[in-house]
Amino acid sequence: MIVIDKYAYTNNLRSMNPNFKFGVGIIFLVGSMLIKNLIILSLIILLMSAVIVGVAKIDIIDYINLLKIPIIFLIMSIAMTLISVADNPSNLIKSFCIGSKYIGISNESISTSIHIFFRAISCLTCVYFIMLTIPFNQLLFIFKKMHIPSIILELSMLIYRFIFIFMEEVSDIRKSQELRFGYIDLKTSYKSFGLLGNLLYKRMMIRYEEMCISLDMKLYNDTFHIIGE
Repeated sequence: MIVIDKYAYTNNLRSMNPNFKFGVGIIFLVGSMLIKNLIILSLIILLMSAVIVGVAKIDIIDYINLLKIPIIFLIMSIAMTLISVADNPSNLIKSFCIGSKYIGISNESISTSIHIFFRAISCLTCVYFIMLTIPFNQLLFIFKKMHIPSIILELSMLIYRFIFIFMEEVSDIRKSQELRFGYIDLKTSYKSFGLLGNLLYKRMMIRYEEMCISLDMKLYNDTFHIIGE
């Protein structure tokens, strides 16, 4: 089971009204996108993190690991925001010349990058609050009450289901390869990785056909009925 999905069903806030949790998360999310004050954005980050770890009892190590990957991509994006191109180096703190242009870092680019970083982290903690405290089936029911088109909800259900199928197949194939020393050295690892991709595609097509047969046996009529309490 995916870590996010596991905590969504086992966290200490699982019995709380999902509409209330979703509303709180969305309010803080919208606030994070509109507010420019770094102190308030920092408070939102601390508040959401405190609720996730302290109240919902999400393991702090797992929470940090969930933040790592998006933060890495965020830092890579911000690195590009820091770079400024100017005709005059007087506005740049540090710069070097390429032809007639000066490339460097300015006070404005630093300020912009800091605001982007805190705003993105604030939005991310709000999204994680929703994802880690509300199970996916309850989210679908909330979206249905918001009159989100059925086609979008059905696609979300299928994509969500196939994420689990994909991860299960990857885990099974990789374990089988590791038992046969498929990743003992770099050359063997490349070969095993290629075989994993080839076999994974075939296995996923088989699972897709099995799912279609299962839906046909249940008289599926192109509509998933989403119900909730």
